[in-house]
Amino acid sequence: MCFSDLPIEPLVYWDSDLNSSPERMTGATPMIRTLALLLTLSALTACHIDYLVEIKNDGDRLLRRTTVDADLEPGEITALKDAYGQPEPDAAHHTSSEGDQHPPTKLLFHGIDSGIGWPDGFGGLGSWNTYESPLGSATCFLECLGGDVTALADMLAIQDGIDAVASRIKRQLREGMKGHRMLPRILRLIDDRLVPDSHDAIVLGWALLFSYKALPGKDLTGGGPGHDRLSGYLESRIQEAVVAFLWQRGWLTAGESSLLASQAADINSFAKRIVARALDLNMSGDWMEQLEELEDAVSACFTEDFNEVLKADFAKAVDGHPRLAVAWAATSSILTSREVTVRLEAAEKPATTNGEWDSERTFVEWTLDTAPLAVGLTAPPLCWSATWAQPDAAAQQRVLGHVGIEGEALVAFCLAWSEARDDQREAALDIIESFAHARHGTDIKADSASLLGECRRALDYD
Repeated sequence: MCFSDLPIEPLVYWDSDLNSSPERMTGATPMIRTLALLLTLSALTACHIDYLVEIKNDGDRLLRRTTVDADLEPGEITALKDAYGQPEPDAAHHTSSEGDQHPPTKLLFHGIDSGIGWPDGFGGLGSWNTYESPLGSATCFLECLGGDVTALADMLAIQDGIDAVASRIKRQLREGMKGHRMLPRILRLIDDRLVPDSHDAIVLGWALLFSYKALPGKDLTGGGPGHDRLSGYLESRIQEAVVAFLWQRGWLTAGESSLLASQAADINSFAKRIVARALDLNMSGDWMEQLEELEDAVSACFTEDFNEVLKADFAKAVDGHPRLAVAWAATSSILTSREVTVRLEAAEKPATTNGEWDSERTFVEWTLDTAPLAVGLTAPPLCWSATWAQPDAAAQQRVLGHVGIEGEALVAFCLAWSEARDDQREAALDIIESFAHARHGTDIKADSASLLGECRRALDYD
C-alpha cells in the first residue's frame, strides 16, 4: 500500500485545489497531526494504481482479461477472486534473471461472461445479451457499478469507525499524559468538538466528493480535465463550504475566515492559533512556548506505528462493509491516483455507446479515476454501455422493400420487443404484416419511420 506519516490535519486544512502539492500541505504542528488521526487513517504517499480490463467478443460470450496492480486493497483482490478465481500463476510471481522470486507487481484474472447478471469483479453487474425481433437483432453490453451500495449504512459505519479511533487516541493520551494538567481539556476537546465535527465533516466531504466526481472531464469549451469551468466553479464552492464549516463551528475567527474566503492566506498561517483557542489557552505572553511544550507531550504518547493501530481499529469497526474500506483508502490517500481503463473489442462501431470508439484499434473504451469497488460512495453509480444492431435484410426487404431500420432505431425496437407482452407483440406483428401485404408484388418502398411509429404505439414505448 502507499502509506506514510500523515503531514496535515484535514479538519483545519482543506484546500480548494483538489490537486494540492505536498509542499503546500506541510508545516502542520504535531498537535494538528495528532488531531488529524480522527479524520484520516491513510497516508499521503504519491503513487499510481492501474486497472486494465480487456474484453473480447466470442459470439454469445465475452472473454475478459483483468490486469491490476498487486497492491490493491485486500477487499478489491477478494472481489476479483470471488468473480474469476485465482489470478494467472505466471502473473502472480515475478522472477529476476538470477532466479530470485519477488513480490508480484501485477495480477492477471481471466473470466468468461455471458447472459444477464454476471458479476464483474468490481462489485458491479454485467450483461452481454442479444435481443431478437422480426426486423433484426441487437447485441447489448451493459456493466453497472455502485447502484447497490448501501450508502446510509456505510455512512453510519464510518461514524462507528471514527468513534473507535477516538477511543484509541484517548486511551493512549490517558496513559501517556497521566497527571498532566492539560489532559482533561484535550479529552474534552475530542469528545465535545472533534468527534461530532468529524461525523459531520465526513458526510459533507462525501457529498462534495460525490458532486465533483459527477462532473464531466471537459465541458463544451474544450477545456481539459481539471481546467473546465464546472470544476473551477465547484472548487470555489468547496472553499466556501470549508470556510463556513470552520467558522460557524468556532474553529476560525471572522478575520481568519475572511482571509480564507478571499484566498489571501491558507490555514497553516494561523494553525497554531486554532489549536490554542480550541484548548482554551491563555494566548498572551509565552503562549507559543507553552503550546510547543504541550505538543511535545502529546507527540510522546504515540509510537511511529500508531497510525497502523488506528487503521486496524477503524477496519474492525467497519467490518462487514468491504466497499467502505476500499472507498476510505481510495479517498484518504489523496496523492494516490487510480486509473481504470475498460476496452471492449468490436468488429464495427457501436450503434450507441457512452464510451469512446477507437476506429483504428477497433474497441470501445471507458475510463474511471477511482477504485471501481468504491463507486457509489466515491462517485455516483455508473453504467458502461454499448449496443450493435444487426438488421434482418430479408425480413426488412419483404416488409419495406429496403433495409430502412438499422442502428439506434433497430436497437430501440429490439429492446422494446423483448420487454413487451405477448398481446403487444401480436399487435405489432399485425402492423408489420400489414405493411408487407400492402407492398406485396410491387416495387413500392414503404416508409420505415411510419412502420416504427405504429409499432412503438403497439409496443407501448412511444
